[in-house]
Amino acid sequence: MAVAVASCSASHTQESATQGWTEIQRSEWYEATQGSRLIPYDWLVALEQPGSDRPFLDDAHIVGFRYLPRTTSFDIRLPVGFALDQRDDRSLSRTQLRWKAGQRPDERWVGMNCSACHTAEITYAGQSLRIDGGPTLADFQGFVESLNLALTQTLAEPGKWDRFAAKILQAEDNSTNRTMLQEALGQLVSWQTTQSRMNQTPLRYGYGRLDAFGHIFNKVALVADSTNATPNPADAPVSYPFLWNIHQLGHVQYNAIVANSPLRSPISGGTFDVGALGRNTGEVIGVFADVAARRAPGLKGFDSSVDIGSLVALEQRLMRLEPPKWPTHFPPINEELAAEGERLFRANCASCHLPLTDLTTRVPDRISTFNGASAPDPTDPARDKPPGTDPWMACNAYTYRSASGTMEGLPAAYLSGPPLERVANLSDMLRTTVAGVLIGAKDEVIRSAFSTFLFGDRPPRVVTAPPPVAAAPPAVRVMDPRQARLNRCMQEHSVLLGYKARPLTGIWATAPYLHNGSVPNLYQLLLPPAERVVSFRIGTREFDPKHVGYVIDEVVPGNTQTFSTIDEHGQPTPGNSNAGHDYGNAKLDEAARLAIIEYMKRI
Repeated sequence: MAVAVASCSASHTQESATQGWTEIQRSEWYEATQGSRLIPYDWLVALEQPGSDRPFLDDAHIVGFRYLPRTTSFDIRLPVGFALDQRDDRSLSRTQLRWKAGQRPDERWVGMNCSACHTAEITYAGQSLRIDGGPTLADFQGFVESLNLALTQTLAEPGKWDRFAAKILQAEDNSTNRTMLQEALGQLVSWQTTQSRMNQTPLRYGYGRLDAFGHIFNKVALVADSTNATPNPADAPVSYPFLWNIHQLGHVQYNAIVANSPLRSPISGGTFDVGALGRNTGEVIGVFADVAARRAPGLKGFDSSVDIGSLVALEQRLMRLEPPKWPTHFPPINEELAAEGERLFRANCASCHLPLTDLTTRVPDRISTFNGASAPDPTDPARDKPPGTDPWMACNAYTYRSASGTMEGLPAAYLSGPPLERVANLSDMLRTTVAGVLIGAKDEVIRSAFSTFLFGDRPPRVVTAPPPVAAAPPAVRVMDPRQARLNRCMQEHSVLLGYKARPLTGIWATAPYLHNGSVPNLYQLLLPPAERVVSFRIGTREFDPKHVGYVIDEVVPGNTQTFSTIDEHGQPTPGNSNAGHDYGNAKLDEAARLAIIEYMKRI
């Protein structure tokens, strides 16, 4: 049953969808560490908003980025998915900060876990519904920019600095400690500035999108060689994918870059998935893990803050997450119309979007590549159905490169494969980094696998905390490097040059649509691309049950951003295209589109 919790506003009550988890399991999903370390906890509590003396963690400020404020099970105020991490930092690198005399090496830090990006909340008829594993509406880009500005202003402005130092040091507030704190804050500001420079792009993600691969690749480049790292713009944002059923898929990411590799214990029934562990390790590297690479590491691997045990446990938890059902307080499904929609869906959609009947059946991949010759299975119906959607997420992942630095000469898969050259593909460097981290934590990997084999699943680790205190044209025309990369992606053969179709169970709860979030609702998705809206307002959680997506009207409170497929000159914006996914859309009339949508409300 749905469990009522505190009202999120004066006019809305809040419930959690029934998805097979207990309240304790849901709480662990929100609070468990993955080893992500963004900022010391005491610093975040003391930090003020840019241009204000209000706390950075004020609910109104956090809600502005569409993160979800929450009181944790141990009674502190942190948004959903903002998790505490605590460990001995003496083997780490950038987070080994010291800001007072006699400081212990295990200060609490705040980072993000998977629930920060994969928890949805939708509102209808005065009631808010929390959906675990659903796509967040969060503006990650805006949040990080605001955090960096707040840190920079704290370092530069005497009033902010004085209040910040006094709150953190308290009884230990003296000139020596203030000097140490100022130096430590300067180190964090420098690191954040470097990351921002690497990821810099004029493209605004807006609510509900993030270029996760861009951020992960640039983090790997910095880990390998912070001096010579090549900035690769993080300019291909995607919609946050939904997480229920991911253990049933051969590959999870949109471009199918990492395979699931589950091993089920005949003794405990537990599942240890080394592919998922690698995938999740890459995710933590991108969102604030501390990784210390070394030359010729051998079987020592790389030291890192990645929490292997929690990653294994969280993936096991997701294996039991059920897709959300169409809520009872929404307009009821028209079963007669849905039956007609099911017939149309099976005729037009099911060859790529295979149906799921339970939480255990595994389904084969349906990967639609830009170039038909790249299709992994020549007999797959998707072979002759190129996606036609915005290519930049897959293309960037395939073409981005940087100096390999400390990883030069290491095999591309750490223990096997061709050695990394001086400048290498970041996809290979990511594989090397992930493998190095896992080998560096091999004792914990073995311990987690052994525990799963004998005893089954276990809970993730939750860290608690006390209450918070006009030039002439060139003579020779040179092709735009970005266009050259795109030409490669459209001509070369690789299974990575395309996107994966997946089962659509629970798809009603996952707006906006297409891999890059460029289509606001299911109705628009079923239109011919030329008829789709070129821009729409986004930011509200208010749900449109007819078209299935968030309400896109400008007058609706919360719709404070505009997503647009074109720029101010009317030209297409790379990364934002809403083209593609057109497999005969024009032959569908209004009645057929509404019938298919009605069916998708119940799958």
